[in-house]
Amino acid sequence: MKKVSYLALSLLSGLLLTTTAWTIPPYEVSVKEILDVKAALDDPTPFYTECEYFKKFIPPKIWDRITVDQEASRIAWEKAVGFRSKDRVGRIAPEIKPGKYTLADKERLPFKELMTPYHYQRFNQPGQEGLPKHIGYFTEFEVIDTQQIWHAEAVANATIEHMGKTQLDEDGYILYKTHIAGFAFPRPSGKHKAMQIVYNLHTGGAGPESGMNYDITIGVNSRGKIDHEGTASFLWLATQARVMYPPLGWFDKRAEKNGEALITLYTVHSPRDLFGNVYFTLTFEDPMKDDVAMVYVNFLRRIRQVSATDTQDQAVGQDLAFDDVGFLSHSLRPDRYPYETRLIAEREFLMPAYTFDGASYLDSKDGWKWKGLKFERRPMWVIEMKQLDRNYIYSKRVLYFDQETLTPHFEEMYDQKGRYYRHLDVEWGVVAPLGYLNSIHVTNCDWIDTHCTWTYSPTYPALWLERKDLSLRNMLRQK
Repeated sequence: MKKVSYLALSLLSGLLLTTTAWTIPPYEVSVKEILDVKAALDDPTPFYTECEYFKKFIPPKIWDRITVDQEASRIAWEKAVGFRSKDRVGRIAPEIKPGKYTLADKERLPFKELMTPYHYQRFNQPGQEGLPKHIGYFTEFEVIDTQQIWHAEAVANATIEHMGKTQLDEDGYILYKTHIAGFAFPRPSGKHKAMQIVYNLHTGGAGPESGMNYDITIGVNSRGKIDHEGTASFLWLATQARVMYPPLGWFDKRAEKNGEALITLYTVHSPRDLFGNVYFTLTFEDPMKDDVAMVYVNFLRRIRQVSATDTQDQAVGQDLAFDDVGFLSHSLRPDRYPYETRLIAEREFLMPAYTFDGASYLDSKDGWKWKGLKFERRPMWVIEMKQLDRNYIYSKRVLYFDQETLTPHFEEMYDQKGRYYRHLDVEWGVVAPLGYLNSIHVTNCDWIDTHCTWTYSPTYPALWLERKDLSLRNMLRQK
């Protein structure tokens, strides 16, 4: 982390909390500082509590401005969605109660009824005949009481204020000008309920509006050998519907004039042959408007514009496509890769629990088991998105959405031959003092080529970000 001078701290004390942007010196955390707290593998350190939910990295006067009232947030979010998760669970396999379980309990208790098929399969010893040679099997875990999870009070209040205003057309596509701020459909219902659930992914968001994270990625092949070790930094800046950090609403006049929604900058730091490659995207609130996408190729020392209409290539060092980042990153539109979307299940599942400590880990020395894992009952929606264009990489997606947080936990992708192709499994972390969710651990696997990626991905608010930090000029900074 760059040291903040006493002069800078004194200047921070004079900042005003207004609807205009804060002038904040950068406090960018280095990847070394992150890894000094918790290693990417084989480390049971409770990351969040060890670094005090990033408090160790954020200047005190900034921390004081961005912390939330957790109880007020909980109350406001319950008002937004209209229920508490614990009131919607406990009916399936009630004999599975909070406590610790091992493989010895798998046959005597109806875990098959309560878990997703994927997690039930993962509840196994790795290396068993007939199971894919993937990472992330587990042989023991703890079931905890269902937690009440919430978003920041500002997000909840915006969601409540604008509830019922966002509209879909007759075919279920969003009329984007009707969405103002917050999650568009906190209580999805009616003819296009499934589409409303999916649109919450695009309109609400789980993380900070100005943010940075590191993707610390380990690739493991079918022989259990590491064949990829990568590090990348990811910056993003929401330019519309801001409710957490100034400037509120539109980020600036330019964003409002052009209808901009999000700017991202993804910089690869390792492996060495990819060092310095930078990916830039600019997306718009109008889903019919094509994204702007560019890449700085460090080897060539050139910036190249790339097609934003075909983002089906494999993401750098990952077992997923660019479209799969964040579960579903491309716009929903009737003229390009349209889906037939339907709700196929609405029930509780035993899911990896929201973690308030970030202590779970992948054990590379014991069959790549996922250890320190906790599960909780969650009310879920299961959404099937059947792709109508046979030229697309997938024939369908199946996503598991949490009814309380409105965020997805797990996704299955099938190729055009109907084969199980890839999956994306997220352990959500709760950065409680700051009021947002962090996809702290992500597992994505290829079922056809039998390969997996584990990503350790801590996310913190980056309130110093301005346009210049995500500009074309800034793409050259790694040369």
